[in-house]
Amino acid sequence: MMQERRKFYRAPLSIVVKYKDEEDKDVEAFTGTIGGGGVFVETFKPLTTGKELSIELTLPGSEKKTVIECTVVWSREKYDNESPPGMGIKFNRITKKDSARLNELITRILVGGSEEGI
Repeated sequence: MMQERRKFYRAPLSIVVKYKDEEDKDVEAFTGTIGGGGVFVETFKPLTTGKELSIELTLPGSEKKTVIECTVVWSREKYDNESPPGMGIKFNRITKKDSARLNELITRILVGGSEEGI
């Protein structure tokens, strides 16, 4: 039996995420899943593994933009079975308040299916 390596639960969530590409150009993409330790960003142009970046997103139910320092830990450039292209991004620095809001959102999605009211 395979052992789960994740330290955090992940929830399906499609919201806009903004970041800079390898040429320092602004990019907007969508999240596929999100967890307390990172996010999967769907894109046909993933960044290089090991690339450090800042992402900006707005969690459902909030008007506040959340900025998180991250590192790309893996990427997939094309569809693999039913998995879309994109990149796995690990959170390096996130405030305690933003982390708590994110974990509350993930719990709400996984338990009740709702993204509202965070």
